Amino acid sequence: MRGSVFWPAVLCFLIFLSSHCAAAPVTLKGYLKTYLYSVEPAAVRGWPAPQADGAYAASENKFRLKAYWDGGRLKAEGAYELIFTARHPELAAARPLTAGYGYRTGDTGALLSGSAGDPPVLVQNLDRAFITWSPPAFDLYAGRQPLAFGSGRAVNPTDILAPYPYGTIDTEERRGVDALRLKVPAGEMGELDAGWLPGSDWSPAGAAGFLRARGIAAGADIKLVSVVFRENLMAGADIERHLGGAMLRAEAAQVWAGSFGDRESRDDFFRLTAGAEYNFQLLDGTDAWLEYHYNGAGAGEPAGYTALAGRTAYREANVYLLGRHYLAAGAGAALSPLVYAGAGVLVNLDDRSFYATPSVEWNAADDIYVAAGVLLPSGPHARFDGSAAVPASEFGLSDRSLYASIRLYF
Repeated sequence: MRGSVFWPAVLCFLIFLSSHCAAAPVTLKGYLKTYLYSVEPAAVRGWPAPQADGAYAASENKFRLKAYWDGGRLKAEGAYELIFTARHPELAAARPLTAGYGYRTGDTGALLSGSAGDPPVLVQNLDRAFITWSPPAFDLYAGRQPLAFGSGRAVNPTDILAPYPYGTIDTEERRGVDALRLKVPAGEMGELDAGWLPGSDWSPAGAAGFLRARGIAAGADIKLVSVVFRENLMAGADIERHLGGAMLRAEAAQVWAGSFGDRESRDDFFRLTAGAEYNFQLLDGTDAWLEYHYNGAGAGEPAGYTALAGRTAYREANVYLLGRHYLAAGAGAALSPLVYAGAGVLVNLDDRSFYATPSVEWNAADDIYVAAGVLLPSGPHARFDGSAAVPASEFGLSDRSLYASIRLYF
């Protein structure tokens, strides 16, 4: 109940600010995105009864309106989305949409029409509604805002609050979470950063809090972070350093499950990402990167994948990879001032499956972008033991897709 009262109050306050400050009017921006897909579901799509192979058509249309108000030391930002998704009935039934967002005290009803398994679905999302107060000594953010940790390109071990899984196409806007956040400068390049996320219905068991410290040492940018989330504890570090023209990165996190509740030491896990990125003077600019990722929450072989769903890492820490050892690589190049092509691949070194994501984008006109790409997982599909699906590889469980998109910004 408190969450349902809180957000209308925030919106009313934003409207009050905009209507009483003629010297600082509200700025409106936004975009319209259309994605067209040809989806070939993995063999498990018809679980427990596999269906015939085939590709299904799908489309997603997203309208986002963003509002900004700048009153000097006091600023406000809001964003609202409408998302219309249309899919083949068999695909909709096999892959129902997952409505809802984590770390929000309350929310408007996500589904405006249809249900999660219906072919056409209209979804709304109040994704931003926060105020920033910036006196000389600090910055204070209150409300629904973006929150992200980590510098790794493929997987971020310290980013456990609202990460995007590898292969997500639209990552332009980080999903908003409800938080109270304080940033305090420390020295010339340092910063202290603390936040509290009250969670669903203000329940302590669903809340999170974090403390981050950033500084420079021996030429390296070092960030230390500690997060208490859903009664678990995480401690991590993120280090970046330039060396010989390359950017070296290392990011690690240890989680102790149930540290502030029912202790579950068998669910403790460690994750690490380490790699390098380099910019080459090829074409109109080329960027390449390589990373190794260790996922201590995962299983060493496909037979252990199905048992992971109940573990703390997957229920409460937003871990989504199932194996332990991964190699990720990617490259992108500006083929011309208006055309950019790139590709990435994530390889599960334990079961030899992989997920590749080649794409190309064309800046067709001012504020108009056209893109196309492939989501190309590869690996043995699951087999069926009676009505139960037994994974043979991690990325053999993923759908294969071709997509095209057009984005219009205003």
